[in-house]
Amino acid sequence: MTPSRTYRYFVLGVLLVAYVFAFIDRQLMSILLEPIKAEFGVSDTAMGFLTGFAFALFYATLGVPVARLADNWSRRNVLAISMVVWSAATALCGLAASFWQLALYRFAVGIGEAGGTPPSHSLIASYFPVTERATAMGIFGTGSQIGILIGMFGGALIATHMGWRWAFIVFGVPGVLIGALVALLIKEPAKPPPPQRSSISADLGRLWRIPSFAIIAFAASLTAIAGFGMGTWFPSFLIRVHGLSLTEAGLLLGIMGTTGALIGAVSGGVLCDRLAKKDLAWQLRLPAVGAGLSAVFLGIFLVYPEGHLAQIGEFRVPAASTFQFLGAVVSAFWIGPSSAAVQTLTPAHLRSQASAILLLLLNLIGFGIGPVLVGFLSDRLTPFFGAHAIRYAMLISLVTVVIGSYLFWRGGNQYRHAFRSHGSTQGDTP
Repeated sequence: MTPSRTYRYFVLGVLLVAYVFAFIDRQLMSILLEPIKAEFGVSDTAMGFLTGFAFALFYATLGVPVARLADNWSRRNVLAISMVVWSAATALCGLAASFWQLALYRFAVGIGEAGGTPPSHSLIASYFPVTERATAMGIFGTGSQIGILIGMFGGALIATHMGWRWAFIVFGVPGVLIGALVALLIKEPAKPPPPQRSSISADLGRLWRIPSFAIIAFAASLTAIAGFGMGTWFPSFLIRVHGLSLTEAGLLLGIMGTTGALIGAVSGGVLCDRLAKKDLAWQLRLPAVGAGLSAVFLGIFLVYPEGHLAQIGEFRVPAASTFQFLGAVVSAFWIGPSSAAVQTLTPAHLRSQASAILLLLLNLIGFGIGPVLVGFLSDRLTPFFGAHAIRYAMLISLVTVVIGSYLFWRGGNQYRHAFRSHGSTQGDTP
């Protein structure tokens, strides 16, 4: 039986809440970089490892086998169990007695979150037709921005008044309860059985041979190097270069950055669904345009002279934040269209694994390299630029966004042809 529109959006709402908590737990480390670094006395490179590679190693590599379990068993159950694991590990981060113990708990967060996004993407593809899929994926994608908004500002507020450890505990414990609600409230839709049983390597090979799949994966991954790198180090940039307090940095990033990305994720999905009805190539061309514009706006934001601060109530806001907001809007255009494109081209019994492969590259390349790269460049440039080294490190990372934009544009025609030969076989029509 086809689920009602009301229930479809109810499921989307529950999945969105789970995704919000995933990003709260994932991004808390960013706003807490400075107090954690001060307590444990480690370098920027070490903190880049903690925020990036320590999480991405297990998150990305375990994504495929966990997604295979979701495809062959229950996507809902895998998501619920995973959420309990990552939320409990987040709470334990607040009890870490050393840098390496904290890294160990971050490994556990990555292990849990490996079972979060792929089953969610597959469930959305099962509940929503292709003509609404980019919009649904865009709405789901806002969970990352809502999570960052809550994590950045809430984490800063809690750390300021209670210490950084309590931020992990306060946001970790409720996630365990939300995981139980996922199991109770979401119905597992029926999946068509696979044509025949096959090995994981055969399934991955089949996915990789889908035209435009590889270009989507690498375009998104290259763009994410700067995205994750800059996202992690934005608070430190605002503190070191513009002289903001921890609370001011968290508030600014929460309101300006994530609100812009919220607008971009939803509008990008809606705009893509409309443009793709006229020309399917816009499924990837829109992300290309967004990435290119984001490099321009964020570049201006980074080089804008410090000292231009507006006083809004108790908080100081750099004039450059206008460009940060615009960059956040257009940089989020890729979220819904890219995820929808991958799900549309993939057979239903492989959709969680397709999402996992995309996330494998996105996180190993983007989240694994981005924060470490910016931290490494910052350390190397510090003898020349002092506190401003973080500015130039982030600016250099924007080169990867330009390359990603080019690949997205090149992939537009490939997607059009791939949809006509593969998408229609999944029961989807333009």
